[in-house]
Amino acid sequence: MPSRPIRFGTDGWRDVIADGFTFERVRVVAAAMARYLHQQGLASRGVGVGYDGRFLSGRFARTVAEVLAGAGIPVLLTRRETPTPALAAAVVERGLGGGIVVTASHNPPEFNGLKFKPPYGGSATEAITAPIEREANAILEEDGADVPWRPLEDAVAAGLVEWCDPIEPYLRRLLGLVDMEAIARADLAVAVDPMHGAARGVLAEALRRAGVRRLVAVREEANPGFGGLNPEPIEPNLGPLKSCVRDGGWQAGFAVDGDGDRIGMVDETGGFVNAHQIFSLVLMHLVEHRGLKGEVVKTVSTTSMIDRLARRYGLPLVETPVGFKYVCARMLEGDVLVGGEESGGIGIRGHIPERDGILSALIMAELMATTRLPVSGLLQELVRRVGPHLYGRLDLHFDESRRQALVQRLAGHAPDRIADVPVKEVKRVDGFKFVLEDGSWLMVRPSGTEPLVRVYAEADRPERLNALLGTGRQWVEHVSAGERSHA
Repeated sequence: MPSRPIRFGTDGWRDVIADGFTFERVRVVAAAMARYLHQQGLASRGVGVGYDGRFLSGRFARTVAEVLAGAGIPVLLTRRETPTPALAAAVVERGLGGGIVVTASHNPPEFNGLKFKPPYGGSATEAITAPIEREANAILEEDGADVPWRPLEDAVAAGLVEWCDPIEPYLRRLLGLVDMEAIARADLAVAVDPMHGAARGVLAEALRRAGVRRLVAVREEANPGFGGLNPEPIEPNLGPLKSCVRDGGWQAGFAVDGDGDRIGMVDETGGFVNAHQIFSLVLMHLVEHRGLKGEVVKTVSTTSMIDRLARRYGLPLVETPVGFKYVCARMLEGDVLVGGEESGGIGIRGHIPERDGILSALIMAELMATTRLPVSGLLQELVRRVGPHLYGRLDLHFDESRRQALVQRLAGHAPDRIADVPVKEVKRVDGFKFVLEDGSWLMVRPSGTEPLVRVYAEADRPERLNALLGTGRQWVEHVSAGERSHA
């Protein structure tokens, strides 16, 4: 076996550039994807290849295209950095056999990765990624295996690789999903923050074409180091957007992650609006203002505000493991109105079965335009419907071997009370989620993309939230100490 096997996480393969993520290993994974496409009879339909703004992403994308061309697969290669949902939409609209995006999404700048998009344009399920992973590691086992590839210039001349720009069709698709007249009438003034990522220019242009006439952008310039911050739209990383909105008197600020599929937001004061609140407001808008119905899907680590809204509206609710691929699988099966996750990924019926941070920003702009309420007022309306909900998460560093041993030991040390409140229910959908009798909850699970164990909690007041998070940390550390003592 190779000393460092290739592993697909919750959304593709990721590793550190020049360490686990090298040109040689990218060729191996691309070759495994090419074999999968041939085996599934999808190769002749062609593959879209896009990339984000990370270090060498464009070069890695060309390497992927060369391997696919070497396998006789037609390739549409993007001319510029492209948000993941834009590439995914192109896969659907052009009837391609799949799409590959060179991106590590919200991970730190030293990471890069590959996401595979099947013909339906959504996240690849384990039934798809597992054989690709096996094939990649089988190629690695062949010491010195020569992965065939065709030089890009030769492949272009032979018609196997065609340059493309999917942004215009993508923008037209998005604008058909929102009420542009309502947005234009509201005369909104908003700030945008693509966090130096692949949505540079695209997020702003989408809002501008939707009717937002007053708009300012921060962190629009290319920066493979993302200014020293992870391109993840969480509160600690949105300082420039918060300052811009607060100091400039803008009505709201929208941010998306490094590849444009997750949303973050600040209100008119520069106050952070978390992903759970955004997901809840999107659901509220689709039902109360658009009059839509359908199934609601959320990952197990997502707020219980969604549960309460679904009950309020009489909508069926489905809870999945963490990872949008599970939400996507449900969207492919039934009449799902909206699906979302804790990290800011939201998918909406009528679009592709994939999260899209840019569409989420447009829907939130439409909500602001429809209600004529400030974002803080929208949050107050949400609290009136579901009560106060405070959410928190801790990321505890554990290497792969320790994470697996920890999970096994946690199963034998589950508490029956947490922070002095009895446990009402234990959910094992993904990790361990303890629902308490007072309606609060605590969850512990290993990350599928990073060397972390995550501790999540939700409660109705700050002191209760802090008590839950503290208890979760102590529990993990206690069990981990026991695991080391038995090693």
